[in-house]
Amino acid sequence: MLSTDDTELLCRVGPGTPMGDLMRQYWMPLIYSWEIPPDGQPKRVRVLGEDLLAWRSSDGTPSFTQERCPHRGASMFYGRNEEDGLRCAYHGWKFDVTGQCIEMPNEVAESNFKNKVQITAYKGADYGGMTWIYMGPRQENPPGVPEFEWGEVPDDQRALYRKAVYEWNWMQSLEGEMDSTHVYFLHARNKREESPKFGLFHTGLSAKFHLREADYGLMYAAEREEEDGNVYWRTTNFMFPFYGMFPGSPTSVPLSIYVPIDDTHTLHMGVRWHPTEKMKGALWPVDDLPANKGELIDGMGPMRPEQKGKFFSDWWPEARIDTDFLMDQESKKLNFTGIPSVRLQDAAVLQSMGPIMDRTVEHLCTTDAAIIKVRRKLINAAKLLRDDGVIPPGVDNPEWYRLRTCNVSLARDTDWEEELADWHYARTTEYPSSGVPQGSTR
Repeated sequence: MLSTDDTELLCRVGPGTPMGDLMRQYWMPLIYSWEIPPDGQPKRVRVLGEDLLAWRSSDGTPSFTQERCPHRGASMFYGRNEEDGLRCAYHGWKFDVTGQCIEMPNEVAESNFKNKVQITAYKGADYGGMTWIYMGPRQENPPGVPEFEWGEVPDDQRALYRKAVYEWNWMQSLEGEMDSTHVYFLHARNKREESPKFGLFHTGLSAKFHLREADYGLMYAAEREEEDGNVYWRTTNFMFPFYGMFPGSPTSVPLSIYVPIDDTHTLHMGVRWHPTEKMKGALWPVDDLPANKGELIDGMGPMRPEQKGKFFSDWWPEARIDTDFLMDQESKKLNFTGIPSVRLQDAAVLQSMGPIMDRTVEHLCTTDAAIIKVRRKLINAAKLLRDDGVIPPGVDNPEWYRLRTCNVSLARDTDWEEELADWHYARTTEYPSSGVPQGSTR
């Protein structure tokens, strides 16, 4: 369990908080690049408790600026994005991507007041089909965007296949990525002989955990005995500050992203890619649920109609706590929960914990070792930044993010770290196992 003080430090991300200050050291992916075309309508976003507008100037430069005009406080969402600037609808004040006021048409011609007015503006950058924000102190010379492999492969080898607003604290979701033993309960089908479309299956419901410290965060491997005498390994990465890379497969490498919107909302995005092969086509977004009850869809299911006036207005799922995440009793005959996707199954249990889980009352066991370690790493890094000015891991090392994970069956005496290292660190394009783990996902 955590103390109240450590829970507060871990979960609170607003301006001036230790964890918020840590997050601001990093580039953070926030929107799909296509969402803000040049001279297009600005998008309302919120990140680390700050309300901003995302927009792209005429020359294609992305920017994130404060929503309210400094003149009379009107929202510039209603303004005009034109001729390399965002113009307030109220009195026509216009600001460039750096936040500098460049026109003040309601002022007298001889006034130079516009030169003295600057709004909050954060750097934007495009990488891998997403537009990223940097909110840190190095606006003039920011660090590099993390060099994830998915940003370097061709578009047809990458699927940006999941995005949604979650109505709970960011850390609850990241902890879920660090928890390998929930997989064969929450995401399970009820019988081995049923189709894997209904969920995962494995006879090894428990696992031995092997944690490895890493410069970028943490890698761990979950070890399970196979019925044929081999060992089934599922490897997972935590990368600072909010990335969870759950076990990959021969067909794709996955990544989950949990950007803190504020203390009680999280922006979740998912990416899959393959280092050499085209993806089989993105499975998301899904507009309808499957006709075959119990068969799991990909992603978050249908989105609600545009939530006008809200941040990330297009990305609020239809499945939520007041619809019981679309749980269906008939479907429980085939999959463990009756909830129609892996991500919605996660969402149901995570939101049920409350907006910010009370970690003073939990009872952690040996298989929660990765969760404990990740919490401690984040808390320590935030304290080191606050107390000693130590830059957190990975900020100045974008190359550290070129990583993969896998799930494979290996002979009992195989050294899993040595056998899987070339794949894990993207030194080979050959997946480390030609077989499928017995009784796992197939």
